[in-house]
Amino acid sequence: MKERHDIEALRARLDGTRGREYWRSLEAVSETPEFKEFLHREFPQNASEWLDPVGRRGFLRLMSASLALAGVSACTRQPIEELVPYVRQPEELVPGKPLFYATAMPFAGSGMGLLVESHEGRPTKIEGNPDHPSSQGATDIFAQASILGLYDPDRSQTITNLGEIRPFESFVDAMRSLASAQTAKQGAGLRILTETVASPTLASQIDDILKRFPMAKWVQWEPFGAHNSREGSRLAFGEYVAPQYAIEKADVIVALDADFMCEGPAALRHARAFASRRRIEGLGTRNRLYAVESTPTNTGTRADHRLPLQPTQVEPLTRALAGRLGVAAAGSADLTGEAATWVAALATDLQANRGRSLVIA
Repeated sequence: MKERHDIEALRARLDGTRGREYWRSLEAVSETPEFKEFLHREFPQNASEWLDPVGRRGFLRLMSASLALAGVSACTRQPIEELVPYVRQPEELVPGKPLFYATAMPFAGSGMGLLVESHEGRPTKIEGNPDHPSSQGATDIFAQASILGLYDPDRSQTITNLGEIRPFESFVDAMRSLASAQTAKQGAGLRILTETVASPTLASQIDDILKRFPMAKWVQWEPFGAHNSREGSRLAFGEYVAPQYAIEKADVIVALDADFMCEGPAALRHARAFASRRRIEGLGTRNRLYAVESTPTNTGTRADHRLPLQPTQVEPLTRALAGRLGVAAAGSADLTGEAATWVAALATDLQANRGRSLVIA
């Protein structure tokens, strides 16, 4: 049982209290040991610092210092860098004002026209060049990511071997020993793997190596290159040619497992050309896109009609469609269900738009 409070004594004390000292309960006024213990648990020491702007800043300073000291063992010291002004400032360079350079990025054996934004000699942003026929002012994910190939402070600055830094002379010595071992075998164990090379200088250097080592082999490979289409062009025309699609002129487009808006060096130009026929204002007829694909693609999402098929069923559908269009060498293919219905509809639409249709495989 709590002891009774002297009401008259409490009233006398309340008459002399003002502001923050004003009472909240009888226990607060009486200042009993029980209430003091409760007050200590509910309002710890120095908690009032948060109500005082000056005290709050001091408390935050102490907390920040404590956190910094707690994590100092996990931090690394950055090297001291000196900022030195230009002795002879480069022409047209104004600190804080960007410069733009027109360039081309090699991609899948072709060049993509780009504009590179540079600040004080460091490239910072890449956009498409509106005056270049391949990009027409647009870029893709590969062009945007290529900024790391131009400037990346975390890229390797030295030659490494098995995780350890090695001088360039060590690399030359290692290559000389390998070349000496291959000389007797005329390069029978030498293989050169590259992406599609569009540089005449690099191609000439590799040709020199192949002349020195006639048994060596040079293989060019791209994750989604034009190898299949190049081989198809050789079978059809007797030589390697690159098809140039006038998508902006086509009223009917059939994509046979072809993501032509996102893959290949002309993807940006194809996407722009396709979109130009999708604008309502100033156009009499919109194009129609049929997509037959085994994997969902961005081109398929823009199609007016999309048919999902297994990869093994795309070729029979193509042969059946070619046969209906009069290609004698297409052979025969048995199709049933929705695929057969699609072939009949595609052949009818393509024949109705002869000269204004396009099939991309």
